[in-house]
Amino acid sequence: MLPIILELPFFRLKSLALLTFLALFFSAFIFWRRGREEHYDTFEIFDAFLSSGIYGFLVGRAAFVLFHLSQFKDSWLSVFDIFQKSGNEPIIALAAATWFLYRRSKKQKWDGFEILDFQVTAISLGMVFVYAGFFLDGSYGGTFTSMPWGIITPGTFEKTHPAQLYSLLYYLAIHIYLSRMEYVYRTLEWYRSGKKTAQSGFLFSTFLIFTGLFHVLTQTVRLPGMVINGLVVDYIIYLGMTLLGCIFLFKRSGRSLWKKA
Repeated sequence: MLPIILELPFFRLKSLALLTFLALFFSAFIFWRRGREEHYDTFEIFDAFLSSGIYGFLVGRAAFVLFHLSQFKDSWLSVFDIFQKSGNEPIIALAAATWFLYRRSKKQKWDGFEILDFQVTAISLGMVFVYAGFFLDGSYGGTFTSMPWGIITPGTFEKTHPAQLYSLLYYLAIHIYLSRMEYVYRTLEWYRSGKKTAQSGFLFSTFLIFTGLFHVLTQTVRLPGMVINGLVVDYIIYLGMTLLGCIFLFKRSGRSLWKKA
């Protein structure tokens, strides 16, 4: 663990803050590059991405506070101290940013699902840096384990699953997959459903499906993140995410449950 990279009498640099900045930088660059390749106004599309990121961060922060009220009961002002009392709900933040970006796309008369395809390709790389920051910070750890790759995090005396590294590897894999598929998915016959061209939204839909499934399958090795009145809602959210991805994939492929007569 390395929560502090550099500490001086007048300055302290936290690893999580640095890696979060790198996540934003590289995500924004990939999103901007994809928008430029598809001939969008680069200023407008970058502004939309940045605005959605800020909105998502604020909503994710609010969700974290609501799910961890006990950490802030001694000083409510610490809610706004994102450096000393860092904490966010990444999936909630991503959902909020996605909603904001889609609404912005519709106002600009852009292809909303194409914009979301850009977003998940960019965000998946950003999450690699974010979870690297969580690992160095010692936050968002896993459950206790006797496995040889278990680690001891600050505040614990037994080995725990390096859940942050599991997520880091997953997001790296999904980013590589999305980056390769973004140029070929329109040629997939099963997705085109017999049509000459395929609709956008394939990358966004598959991201929802794979990410939801990943979190469902690894939930037993990570600590609960979202608890309401003693009920862990992580499974509900991630199963809903997977189901939503399946619905989007089905609809964007142009298929219908009811064939026209």
